Amino acid sequence: MSKENYINIIDFGSSKIRFSVFDNKLNKIFFKSNSVSINENFSNHFNIIDENIKKAEKEISSHIKDIILTLDTKDLFTINIALKKDLNVKTNIKKIYSNLIVELNRLISLHYSQYKILHIILDKCYIDDKNYLELPKNINKANNFKIEFKIICFKKKFLEFIETNFNKTNLNVKNIFCTSYIKSLFYSNKIGISKNSFLDIGWERTTFIIFENSKLKFIQSIPIGSFHITKDISKILKISISDAEKIKKSFNQSDTEFSYEKKLNQENIKVSDIINKNISIDLLKKVILFRVQEIIDLTFKNLQKNNKRLSLKETDLFLIGDGSLLFNNNSFHIDENFKFKSINFYDETDNQVCESALRYYVNNYEIQRKTNKNLGIFEKFFNLFSK
Repeated sequence: MSKENYINIIDFGSSKIRFSVFDNKLNKIFFKSNSVSINENFSNHFNIIDENIKKAEKEISSHIKDIILTLDTKDLFTINIALKKDLNVKTNIKKIYSNLIVELNRLISLHYSQYKILHIILDKCYIDDKNYLELPKNINKANNFKIEFKIICFKKKFLEFIETNFNKTNLNVKNIFCTSYIKSLFYSNKIGISKNSFLDIGWERTTFIIFENSKLKFIQSIPIGSFHITKDISKILKISISDAEKIKKSFNQSDTEFSYEKKLNQENIKVSDIINKNISIDLLKKVILFRVQEIIDLTFKNLQKNNKRLSLKETDLFLIGDGSLLFNNNSFHIDENFKFKSINFYDETDNQVCESALRYYVNNYEIQRKTNKNLGIFEKFFNLFSK
C-alpha cells in the first residue's frame, strides 16, 4: 500500500450498510453504519453509500475511488471438486497448481456459466501420495499431484447488477467477498477452538458454516431469515410490516422462554406495542417459534442429508448476524436431533464485520501483491487464486 492509498470497505447487507476506511497502517480513520430498508433496485442502499462516501472524503480529505465489497445472497452456491495431475517427470508444484487453477476456472465457466467464483479454497492436497492441508513449502517438485477444492460462487447477474450501480457512483469494485464466510473465518481464528461452526441469520437468508482448524469444511445457505419471522407476524396478526418488525425486535433484549407447552413469560419484555394492538402474546410466541423451528430444521437436515461424514457432537456452534439477536437472552425449546458440543451467542459488532474484510484482504491480496513484483506469470496466477 502506498502512503496515499486507503483501504475502503463496504459491507452491503440487506438491512444494514457498514462502511470503513483504513489507512496504510491499517488504522480505522472513518466508520459509518446505517440501517436501510431494502427495495427492488437497492436505490436506498446506494443513496446511503453515496452520502457516506461524501462524508468520508470530506473527513479524510481524499477522493475515494476503489472499494472492497462484502455481501451475502440467498443464492450462495458451493462446489466441491478434486483435480489430479500424474506426470512422468518431476515438475514444480506451484506450476502444477497454477495449471490446475486454470483448468478449474475453465470447468466452472463451462458447466456453471451463470455463476462467478468468489473464493477458491484449498481443502487438502496429495503430493506423491502424501497428504497435506496446505501446499508444502519444503517440497519444490513432484510427479503426482491431487488437490481438493471448495468453491464459493454467487450468481453473475446479481454481481453485475451491483457492480454496475457502484460504477454509476464512480466507485470501482476491486474485490468481492462473501461476508458470512470471511467474518466467520475471522471469528473462528479469534475463538481458537479446533472445531467450530457458525449459524449466520441474515435478513432473507441463513448461512451455516463449519470450520476445523480454521479450514472451511462446509458452507450452505437457505432462503429463510429474520425477515420471514417479521412477515409471519405481520400476516397472521394482521398488522403492518413496520409494526411487526418493532414487535419482533422488542424480544431482542428480553429474557423470554419460547416453548410449545409453557406460557410466555412477559414480565421482562416490552409489551406496550403488543398490548396496544390487542395481540395475543401466546399466539405471537407460536408464530416466532414455528418459523425458528423451520430455520433450524432446514439448515441441519440438509447438512445431515448431504454430508454424513460431518459430526456435530464435537463442534461448538456460534450464532451470528443481526437475526440472531433474538436468541441472545431468550430460551427456545425446539424439537431438534442435532446435538452440538455447545451453543453460544457471539456478540459481533459492525466494526468487526469490516475488520474481518480488512484482514482477509491484507492476508490474501495485499501481501501477495507485494511479493508478486518479481514473479513469473505462473507464480502470479498461483498467488491470485490460493485464497
